[in-house]
Amino acid sequence: MLQYKRSIYHRVVLYSLVLLSIGLTQAAADILTLHEVTQNSMALERNWAQGATLLGDIDHAVQAVRLAEVERGLDFGEPGLSMVDAEAALQRREVAAYEQRYNRLLQGGNTVQLQAFDRAWARYQSDHDLWVQSTGDAVALPGAKLNNDHHATGLALAVLVEAYQSQGVARAAAQARTAHRTMLLDLVAAALCVSFVMLMQFGARRDIVAPIQAITEAMTLLAAGVRDTAIPGRERRDEIGAMAAACEVFRLNVVALDHAHETARQAEEQAQLLARHDALTGLPNRRLFSVNLETALVRAQKGKSCYALLLIDLDDFKKVNDIQGHQAGDVVLCEVGRRLEASLRRNDTLARLGGDEFAIITQGGLDLQEHLEQTKRLAGRLLGIIRRPIEIGDTKTEIGASIGIASFAANVESSGGATDDVTSLLRAADIAMYRAKQSGRFTYRFFEQSMDDEMRAREALERDVAKAIADGAIRPHYQPLVDIGRQRIRGFEALARWTHPVRGAVPPDVFIPIIEQLGLTAELSNCILRHACRDARHWPADICVAINISPHELKDDAMPLRFAKILQEEGLPPQRLEVEVTESALVSDLATAKAILAALQDQGMTICLDDFGTGYSSLYHLRELKFDKIKIDRSFVQAMRGNAESEKIIDAILGLTGSMNLPVVAEGIEDAVTLRMLTAKGCELGQGYYFGKAMPAASATAALLAQGTEAVSA
Repeated sequence: MLQYKRSIYHRVVLYSLVLLSIGLTQAAADILTLHEVTQNSMALERNWAQGATLLGDIDHAVQAVRLAEVERGLDFGEPGLSMVDAEAALQRREVAAYEQRYNRLLQGGNTVQLQAFDRAWARYQSDHDLWVQSTGDAVALPGAKLNNDHHATGLALAVLVEAYQSQGVARAAAQARTAHRTMLLDLVAAALCVSFVMLMQFGARRDIVAPIQAITEAMTLLAAGVRDTAIPGRERRDEIGAMAAACEVFRLNVVALDHAHETARQAEEQAQLLARHDALTGLPNRRLFSVNLETALVRAQKGKSCYALLLIDLDDFKKVNDIQGHQAGDVVLCEVGRRLEASLRRNDTLARLGGDEFAIITQGGLDLQEHLEQTKRLAGRLLGIIRRPIEIGDTKTEIGASIGIASFAANVESSGGATDDVTSLLRAADIAMYRAKQSGRFTYRFFEQSMDDEMRAREALERDVAKAIADGAIRPHYQPLVDIGRQRIRGFEALARWTHPVRGAVPPDVFIPIIEQLGLTAELSNCILRHACRDARHWPADICVAINISPHELKDDAMPLRFAKILQEEGLPPQRLEVEVTESALVSDLATAKAILAALQDQGMTICLDDFGTGYSSLYHLRELKFDKIKIDRSFVQAMRGNAESEKIIDAILGLTGSMNLPVVAEGIEDAVTLRMLTAKGCELGQGYYFGKAMPAASATAALLAQGTEAVSA
């Protein structure tokens, strides 16, 4: 069909353009007509008002002349006659002026009536002039000639008014006829539009709605399972034809999918199988292992058997990946999986949980003690076969393992801890495995409740430590730094102290490692530094404060800027801050540490090398890094009294630093004898329990006051 070769969109556009053309044409005609009617109406209204006004003015002037005649006839005094004649002359000029304006307004229209008026008015004026020149003639009386002339003039003026009114009525009738024609044209255009819209509706029902209904019915049959349903309308070349073609393609695809359904089902079963097994080793994965563990737990709770869960984690496996590559690591994992599988009984379950972690469910009899002994022998045997060398190409690789064991049986706690669900079992085995690694690796451990208690206690302590840092609860205590010769405090070292709300005072060697493990060393330093700055503001300007930084912070390029910002915010000059760093912190990345320490010194802070003498390359560090102060390690100071070698080392350090003009602090001074020995050797600064332990800020301020140093207000 020809009409189907044009798209529906194009047809709609064409029909819309036709309707738009009709509407725009009629609208344009209406606008022009209305504009013309409006202009004519405005002109008619304007001319009518002006013409009527002028005719009234003419009539008024004529009547004024007539009134002057009457007054002349009544007053014979010379002054009165002059005034009447002057008024009559003025009114006659007004009539002439009004006639000229009326003539311009008409522009040639109604000229016959105007000429008739002019002739009557001229006769009246001529007779009027004769009457004025005569004496004693009663021409103004009714029936006289002048009275007749006035009557004729008034009649001519009435005819002129009537003609003017007739002309206005004719123009108004013309405007009405124009408006009527416009209304008829609008009705015709509306009828055309309505007819065209009805024609479009009929065409839409025939060419669009009916075909779509036919296609819908065919698709309904296809959905019901009738695969040989013919899709109508495919011969069309418009959008419906494209839709019919797409439906036909869909029908063909449905048929193809029916043929492939069985294959897809089999593929899905294979995918489910793969989803339950490890792709590398072929062993059951965590998902399938959890199901098997749940089954074993149910059987154990019913008293049908004893079970044990072994969690195996390979030791030093990361080194294999890092040194020999991940391909070698895959070989190791496959070989370990093969060895473990070969060492188990048929009713045991082996799985790879991920990474280098394996798990085993081993089943025993009803005797729990016998089962525990069997599990111990199995764990020992597994550790042995894992440690056997594994050949990877031309090399042999040896690795070890740590095993955590959680046993479970009916009405019996799992080696001291209840395990009533899969999650608890896995946690128990994981805790035991973690304890095995802490015990030196290459061993196994059974889960005990004390392990879980310790783990939970440590987790609680970790949470408390993190909260304490966030709340600023870890505060500095201050150990005096003393001028040995003058016996006066020169500064304080800020040491972190924490009082737990329940545990009480927690030693630094307990919470500091936790902070380092949690990666919160920077937050701790910020907290201690900020508190130290606020406390130091109460001390004299020559009293310094020292703060220790961890090795992790010597890898943080942002640390100098962070310290400078805190000093600025708290109002403490950088010259009053000493930053202490240990030699061990410099070993891992000397270049980065050198740049960070230099940045601190550039801002005015003092850098002190702590624990000097305990490192492997102290002289090298003194040469490479520009330290401002040296601290002799407490081990040499405390051993000096009974160990000549320690005393010689101190002498060497003092001689070396003296030649380099570096101030030296002796740590660990705990008695007067040691103090006298250091004084004799020329050591200027000291620190230790002899001078005072770490104390709160208030006690430090009191110590300054006790030696005669006045504190300052913040």
